Amino acid sequence: MRRVIIYFFVFILLGVGLALIFREQNGYLLVAFGPWRVETSLVFAAGALLLALWLLVGLWQLLSAGWMLPGRMRHWAQRKRAEKARDALDTGMLRLFEGRWEAAQNALLDRAERSQSPQINYLGAARAAQHRKAVRDRDQFLELAAGVRDGSELAVLLTQAELQINQGQDAEALASLARLREIDGRHPRVLELLVDLCERLRDWRYLGEILPVAAKAGVISTARWIELAVPTLDHAMAGADRDKLETLWKATPKRLRREAALVAVYARRLRYARADAAAATVIEKYMGHRLDPALALLYGELKTDDQTGQLAAVEGWLKKHGDSPELLLVAGRLCLRNKLWGRARSYFESSLQGQSRPDALLELGRLLQEIDQHDEAIRAYRKGLEMVVEERRA
Repeated sequence: MRRVIIYFFVFILLGVGLALIFREQNGYLLVAFGPWRVETSLVFAAGALLLALWLLVGLWQLLSAGWMLPGRMRHWAQRKRAEKARDALDTGMLRLFEGRWEAAQNALLDRAERSQSPQINYLGAARAAQHRKAVRDRDQFLELAAGVRDGSELAVLLTQAELQINQGQDAEALASLARLREIDGRHPRVLELLVDLCERLRDWRYLGEILPVAAKAGVISTARWIELAVPTLDHAMAGADRDKLETLWKATPKRLRREAALVAVYARRLRYARADAAAATVIEKYMGHRLDPALALLYGELKTDDQTGQLAAVEGWLKKHGDSPELLLVAGRLCLRNKLWGRARSYFESSLQGQSRPDALLELGRLLQEIDQHDEAIRAYRKGLEMVVEERRA
């Protein structure tokens, strides 16, 4: 309609313009065709020509509109269906976020086959079905999502894995995540789910494979990496001989080899492999720079051929790091092992001054028995036993 009005005003302006041009001189036009002759003024001929052109254009547009009407009707119908499908998707997702699971599922499935993104409809419906505890429906919707042409396999598998984990289907979730890792081995969410699932399943072997990748991708913090590396390394080293232990330790990232918890795992496994001297060397290397109470206590349990050298190392740490209760206890144990009764008693009593410990009281009782002070030994044992009972009650 707007176009017709514009054309009308254009013709009016052209008519006015021609009238002004030919106001003084009308001109003359003669058209001869065989026996036919047409005579008219130039102004009338020009107007008639413009009118004819306008009528031809209008007739062409009318014919074109009639010819294209079915196509336009189809396009209009398709657009209306797309709008309804989009409205259904919007409604379904809104109901999903509102926690109205059945309403969400119904809305998402209503026009899913006509949606521009049917995979989103089916994935949303799968989540709604999960909340409704309808696992079969969930799996059916996931299959429909996977069958969408040019869809995202990653989106389907990731949704499937998350829903399987929430449902407690750990084995199925692990299979889904393994497939996801083949598709994108560094996908942050995939790595995050794998780390959590492996930890829950205590699958330390598989966790050991993905931990470095997850840490490099920034999925887990350094603290959590260290925390999870302890059981994975311990599992990998279980039953290994000394050479295998050394190989595994060298394959451990250098960042982790500086952590006391990992050093303790390595040293303890060396001890189980009857390599106490090697374990002592590992702990001595660490304790030369930093103090760790757990490593100090483990060091005191090691039995090397050089007991005097062990005692000298601990006394050196006491000078460097200060009189910590753990170091004093270890020094007393080594003195007791070397039958240095006086020094051993002094270390045990100093350790108990800083912090009363059942193990320190036990060692003091043993020492007092060795030097025939049985009554004092009984009092030390009794006090240590009372502390153990109180700790268990707490």
